[in-house]
Amino acid sequence: MLDDTDWTGDVPFSYGEDEPEPTQEPTAGAVDVLPEPQPPRPPLLRHVRELLTNPPAVRWLIRDIVEADTLALLYGQPGAGKSFCALSMAASIACGSDWYGHRVTQGPAVYILGEGGGGVSRRLRAWHLTNPDARLPDAPLFISRRIVPLGESEAVAEITAAIQEAGAGTPSVVFIDTLARAAAGLDENSARDMGELVQACDKIREQYKCSVILVHHAGHNQDRARGSSAIKAALDAELSLTQSEGVITLSSSKAKESEGFKPLTFKLASVDTQWLDEDDERIYSAVLEECEPPEQAEQLGKNQTLCLGVLREMHENRRTNLESGSRSSDDAKVTLAEWREGTGLIRQRFNETKSA
Repeated sequence: MLDDTDWTGDVPFSYGEDEPEPTQEPTAGAVDVLPEPQPPRPPLLRHVRELLTNPPAVRWLIRDIVEADTLALLYGQPGAGKSFCALSMAASIACGSDWYGHRVTQGPAVYILGEGGGGVSRRLRAWHLTNPDARLPDAPLFISRRIVPLGESEAVAEITAAIQEAGAGTPSVVFIDTLARAAAGLDENSARDMGELVQACDKIREQYKCSVILVHHAGHNQDRARGSSAIKAALDAELSLTQSEGVITLSSSKAKESEGFKPLTFKLASVDTQWLDEDDERIYSAVLEECEPPEQAEQLGKNQTLCLGVLREMHENRRTNLESGSRSSDDAKVTLAEWREGTGLIRQRFNETKSA
């Protein structure tokens, strides 16, 4: 048994009344967890020569459509095929297959889905059947079961945890469909609220060096995305989908670093999914199929518009009069003299307009 003089130090060893006894040695297997080393931050400033002699390479997610490591928005009118378009992009990126002739950079794709959850499997099934060589079932494409409100403080952490749990690795792109659902609790028309949503998207983008693509609705006039202009100001790229007479047109409405791409035109082509519903009826979906743009109607001049309008109105009146007299409306006619008089134009101007 040791006494005070057995301590090998210069000062005799003793336990003071107010001193705690030494703690026990760590148990076997215990490991001290050290903080991960952080990479050194680069200098704040750099000389212009570095920018001119070492230009950053332009990296494309979808060649000429969306660059890598950017924030983009795809918006469209009701029925314009926003989700069909976004899902086809996600599938092409995950599979590494060209997107309608535009080369993609292959990588994991994450799709945060908030609308149309019931139809997503049918749409992906249709894409798979029309692109069998892409091997979609084996591709790193991950679809969420619910939306994550980006206005909540833990939103980014929840998405990050979900990506890790799913084994998605480092995604090349994260789609959020739609902005309206992701903005639950936020005001779309508030620049401050939309600033919070953009900040959450930027955190995701910066963490993975990936692109974030928001899917959104068009505004009331259908010529711009709905909500605050602060959204568009924060974007690197904005894509617009419009639909007319069955033809869907994808256009570039903002390209921060380029002139944008030439518009692409599609139609929705029906696809038999080869699945059956509860009544053993076949289930159909659709895919985007490239098509020719619709013919542009020739623009009419002022007098041409006037003459054509007068002629149509006079002809319709003649048809109505004939029908009211129990005669065939196919016999309705308007003479040139009546037409010219109805326009109020002088003879020479009328004849020029009629010929045109």
